[in-house]
Amino acid sequence: MEASVGEPFLLSSHTASKKTSKPPQSSKTLSPVFASHHRARGNSEGYITVAAQGDGVHVSDLSTLHPIISHTLGPTTTFSCPSVTHSQLQGVNHICTTYAAISSSPDISENEQNRTIWMWKEDLSSSVADRAAQKKKTVALPHQISGMYIDEEQRLVVTSQEGDVTVLRGDLQVRATYALQSEVVKTYVFSTRNCTFAKPGPSTTTIIVSIVSSDSNVRIRILALDSEDQFHELGNIELPVKAKEISDVSFNETGFLSVLLKDGTWSSYELKPTDDSIYLKTLENTQLTSLSFLVSSNNSEISITALGSSHVLLAGLTGSGSKKEVALLVWDLSFSVLLVSRTFPLPPNLPGDNVSITLVGALSSANVLLILSPTPPPSERRQSQNQSSSASSSIWVLPVTVPPKSSLANALGRAAATSKWLASSNVPDDMQDVERTKVLTEMRTAIERNLPENADNAFFEWEKRTFSKETSSKDKLPDSVPVYGYNFTKEVLHIVTQPANPHKVVYSNKIVQHLLEKKAISTGMIDAGILPVLLRRNDWNSVSLALTRVPDLREVEIVECLCFVLARHRHALRTTSLDAMQVDTTPDLNDSTPSLLTFFNLILRYTFSPIPLRAALRRFLSDIDDVVCLLEVLDNWIGQWAGRDARLLPSNKALKKNELGIYVTKPEGKDSQTDIPTMLQITIFLQCLIDTSFLNLIQTPSTYRILKRIQSHIDPEIRYIDQTEQLRGPLELFARAQAKAIKEAKAAKEGIQISPSERRQRKKLLHEQAGAAIGLYQLEELTL
Repeated sequence: MEASVGEPFLLSSHTASKKTSKPPQSSKTLSPVFASHHRARGNSEGYITVAAQGDGVHVSDLSTLHPIISHTLGPTTTFSCPSVTHSQLQGVNHICTTYAAISSSPDISENEQNRTIWMWKEDLSSSVADRAAQKKKTVALPHQISGMYIDEEQRLVVTSQEGDVTVLRGDLQVRATYALQSEVVKTYVFSTRNCTFAKPGPSTTTIIVSIVSSDSNVRIRILALDSEDQFHELGNIELPVKAKEISDVSFNETGFLSVLLKDGTWSSYELKPTDDSIYLKTLENTQLTSLSFLVSSNNSEISITALGSSHVLLAGLTGSGSKKEVALLVWDLSFSVLLVSRTFPLPPNLPGDNVSITLVGALSSANVLLILSPTPPPSERRQSQNQSSSASSSIWVLPVTVPPKSSLANALGRAAATSKWLASSNVPDDMQDVERTKVLTEMRTAIERNLPENADNAFFEWEKRTFSKETSSKDKLPDSVPVYGYNFTKEVLHIVTQPANPHKVVYSNKIVQHLLEKKAISTGMIDAGILPVLLRRNDWNSVSLALTRVPDLREVEIVECLCFVLARHRHALRTTSLDAMQVDTTPDLNDSTPSLLTFFNLILRYTFSPIPLRAALRRFLSDIDDVVCLLEVLDNWIGQWAGRDARLLPSNKALKKNELGIYVTKPEGKDSQTDIPTMLQITIFLQCLIDTSFLNLIQTPSTYRILKRIQSHIDPEIRYIDQTEQLRGPLELFARAQAKAIKEAKAAKEGIQISPSERRQRKKLLHEQAGAAIGLYQLEELTL
């Protein structure tokens, strides 16, 4: 998997009211807007909770970007930290509980400021009137509030800037408080089942990691919270940095910690467990450059968040004056290399010299929240009301993907892309092969002389020599040879495609297709993206190949190519016959443009994120006739799936014995592009298409026919899924038996023997788990 950063998508924008009451003098400077992400039951993307100063608390569904909860509290209410939301299903009821930490409000007394929590509990499946009638609950804590978190036990964990940690149950009942007696820099709350850096007790459910400072020294305090709401300290480790030098910190459940200092020094550490303690392992140091926070007095112009393993996303400002941009950089700090980068202009409603950047990592999706706010908060800029009214805060959604683990293969060839952001003393040495430099010179000269065949010959002769060296030095040639390297492949692409010279006619696609076949190309190698460049060269064979070989294509360039094919398709149909508007008609195009069915099939098989796809569809697909044409294709495919016989059991032809001698189902063939996409792929794209064009569809009566036909195909499928879902429980036993057979066969092949005692322990555990279940004719006895 390649790392990628999709096009940012604006979630919401908030302008602070001039009437916002000033927060207490003792409190820290408040951000104009807070945001947090939370898992949602039955929802793959989760919920986003936004607390806007002088406005209220709003909860949106990240999958659809539609608001589901809104509490408008007026311009005199402020918040001391991000609000949080918990979602759960209670039978058929969908209950959402929202917590807000109130900094100031006319409804609370002065001594309760910064110490009050408001809670709303709503049933999303109930009527609007019933939801509006719900009253909030309130509680005042003995300490101030700087952070709130919801753990796996549905408890509310509240922290203060002074180091107090309090746990509350869902009804706002205070259960326990633990005092760290140190100033908190940052706090992280994890579930014990995900943590690999600690070995807590069997009853421990939550791990709380706090980066604290005491007498300018920084320490890592690790607490365990058990099911009885009791705290246990697991570690107190010194961090070799000064508190006043810290700009931001990132940490994840694997124990990988990074500390970014104000001078640009980025240090990496890792927490490792031992039998009875936790120790800190010091890793690499990196020195950043080319970012505005290094020369600015505003320390909030930079933010980092962990993405898993040693991958970290950094967001900061680059450039100067009116040309400032937001840089999004995905780093692998194990090797101090930049995997992927993206920049986009700073919103015009933000002052370039007073910007606060905050990253909020999403828990259950591949999206990260980016908050851009003016600093200092507008509520404190009394002297400039015009500036306060024009500056607003915005929340952006960033689709980000990273490999599950850090690897040297993903870090190779990243020196050129990394060097722009590292100080000269920290730029890693790139292996400059003399032969590579020579072949690049030969190719560049051949292209300048309009002799692409000579460039092809120079490249393939160099590759042949590389192959011969690899085969002579190794007995068996690995699949990954030859390793071109990121920088070399990028230079070759720029030489062959000439993206800066779109009007150049002479072009050969042999090298491009060869590199695509080897999966050596990523879309970030060309600033405009690989697909737009190939589209300008009319190289549709390479475009189609990229959809199966390049893992990080941007949705906006995919939709741009789709609209080009769609326009050619409709033009050919209009010129052929006025009554030939059939989906399965293949127009006779005079160029190499693929048919709409073939190209649309490739797009639906590509893995994309729904949010940037909706943004791309909204940008390029504004004609309702184009939308109807795509709906006709999707309806045809859905009809084919609906007309197929449903098979609950695979046929004998679909089964085979694997290398372990176990019967498994055969995977789909690699040449299955000629068949139609799966039902899941069709419905995902269909939902995004209808979401972006819903208003145009309901305003066009001629589209009702195709929409009703699609509904008539989908409704029976939904009923069929509901019926087959009842088989999940009975068939789960067979699925476990199959997985157990494969696991034992693999262990036997590798020579791993399971001891009789271990087998007895597993059998005992299965009996205990079975005995813990409460069936239809069983009773549960509770002894007090």
